[in-house]
Amino acid sequence: MAGEIGCFALIVIAGLIGYLFYRRRQLINELKEFYTQGNYIKRDRLPITNPFVYDDMTFITSLDGNLKPDMPYTLILGTRVTGGGKNMMQNDYIGFYIPPHASLSDEWLGQWKSKVAQRGDNWAQHSGVEKEEKNWGIMGPPEHLPIRAVRINNGILLAWNGLHLRHTIESRIEDVLESLN
Repeated sequence: MAGEIGCFALIVIAGLIGYLFYRRRQLINELKEFYTQGNYIKRDRLPITNPFVYDDMTFITSLDGNLKPDMPYTLILGTRVTGGGKNMMQNDYIGFYIPPHASLSDEWLGQWKSKVAQRGDNWAQHSGVEKEEKNWGIMGPPEHLPIRAVRINNGILLAWNGLHLRHTIESRIEDVLESLN
């Protein structure tokens, strides 16, 4: 009886590991498909320095694309790993750098800065705004609230905490497009 339970547990564990490999591959393929469908072109260098504030990013890459036909932008994905062992922490970031564009007024940027302030954390200082007093609890602020909204080189950088997943990136694109209407 104990042998049968042990064998069953081993099959379940192997099945879970197999599913995790399958799911990881599926998520990677979805992101590659997003790049292909959006005609993204990988850049050799970032359009700006330290988009996520830190200069010790573990991974950072950028791709040129279009938010809409008349609005090019650079998608920036970054990961920062700190600590080690049981104290290791990974933070993933998504950024959009939009070069100078007529529809990107200071008023429009101010709406995004306000969202950074709504987080109620120290990211507000990196956008030149005062944080609002908030207590989001153990989970922290919602991921749709940006961590940065700043004008750099006359363009604009918007950045969020978020996993590098197709649906997450598409949600942030939708947020930006809605704000332009």
